[in-house]
Amino acid sequence: MADDCILETHNLVKEFKGFVAVNDVSLKVRRGHIHALIGPNGAGKTTCFNLLTKFLEPTRGTIRFNGIDITHDQPAQIARRGIVRSFQISAVFPHLTVLENVRIALQRQLGDSFHFWRTDKSLSSLDARATELLAEVGLDAYVKMVAVELPYGRKRALEIATTLALEPELMLLDEPRCGHFRHADGAGARCGAGRGAVCRGGQEPAGDRGLHGHRRARVAGGSRVSLPVASPEYLRISGLHAFYGESHILHGMDLRVNRGECVSLLGRNGAGRTTTLRAILGLTGKRSGSIMLNGRETIGMATHRIAQLGVGYCPEERGIYASLSCEENLLLPPQVGSDGMSLEEIYAMFPNLAERRHSQGTRLSGGEQQMLAMARILRSGAHLLLLDEISEGLAPVIVQKLGQIIGQLKQKGFTIVLVEQNFRFAAPLADRMYIVEHGLIAAEIAQGEIEAKQELLQEYLGV
Repeated sequence: MADDCILETHNLVKEFKGFVAVNDVSLKVRRGHIHALIGPNGAGKTTCFNLLTKFLEPTRGTIRFNGIDITHDQPAQIARRGIVRSFQISAVFPHLTVLENVRIALQRQLGDSFHFWRTDKSLSSLDARATELLAEVGLDAYVKMVAVELPYGRKRALEIATTLALEPELMLLDEPRCGHFRHADGAGARCGAGRGAVCRGGQEPAGDRGLHGHRRARVAGGSRVSLPVASPEYLRISGLHAFYGESHILHGMDLRVNRGECVSLLGRNGAGRTTTLRAILGLTGKRSGSIMLNGRETIGMATHRIAQLGVGYCPEERGIYASLSCEENLLLPPQVGSDGMSLEEIYAMFPNLAERRHSQGTRLSGGEQQMLAMARILRSGAHLLLLDEISEGLAPVIVQKLGQIIGQLKQKGFTIVLVEQNFRFAAPLADRMYIVEHGLIAAEIAQGEIEAKQELLQEYLGV
């Protein structure tokens, strides 16, 4: 039946200055069904979503929604028709509470979007529905928390709750499992239970099954990277407490990292791993305790002073400048050391970036954006690299490439703190692993103890 088809594209093409990102895509999405776009990084999945929601204009081809040609509609018109999307990179309102984020989406029902003189108390009638939606994605305990304080996985859950609040007829979810938040399956089930269709962009990585039950690829063939033992101590954290506003996240963290060593912080979402990296750089609120960096106390220093001591941070969100080319992104950050890698060295290590050096930052694939985020801090001359979930949402071949790059960086003498949920990725790279639980170090495991401590790993990391 014709009514079964809610969305249809015909010979959809998108070209960028000699590069074809989407080539002759014709698809049909049936009402009430879940459809998946599957492919490696750079295949064109997100670009296809950008075309459907008109963030990009197609070079050729047509898009029909409920039988209406929407090829030349504007993004706002697309949203009003009932097509709503989430983004690969978290896009919540960071300084509003979790409840307020969802309430903004519900506010459209009131028809008073431009009544700026009204107090926010007039929106209280929406609180009950917003709380219901947050409960469906497991965020009912976080309604009063400011969104910037949420772990990344829960930000993805918040995005889904906000999308549901708009009551879409068609939902486009871009890498919804990125972050692997605990309620991801429940949220996904809720998305599929509505009256429309759901398109999910993303791939389930192939390879060995990890501790979380997700399928993961081995790094460098599954063998451990054989590298020299590091010494002496480069970073020591003692009794570290960190807060976001009134939320007490780290409760006396203690760890050490030797020079030239790769140490991985493992744990579930919300355990405090990302907060540990942010606290090292002074990016949290109140901090207390001690952070010794290369023999120097930094707990009272400003963030830019800490960075100038040779600390490079690759955040979960990547932080690529959309209006700059790949090479301009690389050249922008200031030097914090005298021995940063040259562009030639970086392009030799990341050949994909050499090929895309003139491409706009956000037109790179997810894997290329992650490589760019890493390469950017290598140019700065930093010696301590803080890498946050760099394998997240990437195809196995890209994850394997990143593992090889970390091995090369260790051989060059870099000191690395790696926050990861992908145990199969972190295990062969890390000299030691710390398991973080409730803002504390729950266990320390050396590389040679992994096999003997499988039960402990399963206890803390298993689902």
